[in-house]
Amino acid sequence: MKEGEGYKIERIMEKAPVKHNRLRRMEKHDYTSTCIYLITVTTEGRKRILGSLVGDSANTAEIEPTALGKYVAEAFRKIAAETTRKTGCRVQVLHYQIMPDHFHGILYVRDTLPKDYSLGKIVAAWKSDCSHVLWEESSLCSQDFSVEKSPLFSRGFNDRILFREGQLQTWIAYLNDNPRRLWLKIHFPNRLHKIYNFSAGKKGHQYTAVGNTFLITYPERLQVRCHRNLTEEQIQEEVETYLKEARRGTVLISPFISPAEKAVYEACYKEKLPMVHIVNRGLDGQFIYPSGRDLLGCSKGFLLVLAPYADYSAETAAKRITRAECLNLNDFAADLGSVALKD
Repeated sequence: MKEGEGYKIERIMEKAPVKHNRLRRMEKHDYTSTCIYLITVTTEGRKRILGSLVGDSANTAEIEPTALGKYVAEAFRKIAAETTRKTGCRVQVLHYQIMPDHFHGILYVRDTLPKDYSLGKIVAAWKSDCSHVLWEESSLCSQDFSVEKSPLFSRGFNDRILFREGQLQTWIAYLNDNPRRLWLKIHFPNRLHKIYNFSAGKKGHQYTAVGNTFLITYPERLQVRCHRNLTEEQIQEEVETYLKEARRGTVLISPFISPAEKAVYEACYKEKLPMVHIVNRGLDGQFIYPSGRDLLGCSKGFLLVLAPYADYSAETAAKRITRAECLNLNDFAADLGSVALKD
């Protein structure tokens, strides 16, 4: 679906707190400027009419688009070309992903748009076109949208803005991974429901949790903390030390930031040993979930992901983690631990 050359758990979800609806535009950003955007829209009422999930496993999962879904994708490509024709400014579709009840698309605005022709106008024109075609050609959908002329998509849209090198490839991988993630959510619903205001630790801090929440109740929980400047030999020693603990049933807890901590995560993940991963990002919002491997670990039951911060934004994601933030995350890990490292 690429467009453009050169681009290569165990509880039911609780009521979510009132949060940013993620449909507002980013303050101080010029939406006519040269930029790459990841756009997400949802169908009205989250009707699953754009496609269906097929495949007998997470690895073979894919979305089979309906006739309506195919039109939505085609219209997305056309609106980029139409914008270029009307404004003389190059707008290019880099990638997209159809899902049953929503659509992701990556747009590259290569030239500065006219002041009266911002990103919002492009998206609005595309959404309007899809709705009008649906009203006029009801055969595209088994449900009759033409009677009251209900819009195909819900109001507004979510956008993320590309800020850093490598982010585009991350977005493309995320879009491609959507069918697999949906398969996991459907087949492991209890483990992949988000739990808001999940209280844990001696200080009772509240997290957003995804995964096996029973891990935080295990009697032996150990913080993984390793110095950043270790030799390869020292890193391997750390890995062996923590593996020994995890193999005997101790739950390892960490943000897994330093090279040695990441090596511990890799080794334990390979053996599906119990871990709690504290992430430096919020998990609130309908499209925000743990990253690919974390999500799979949650579905398998050996991983719990905790987000100590409520909100998450593209600006936050674009910034390198600071030492103060690392220390803060380690404080959360220490608070959740119950035992000290044994010699």
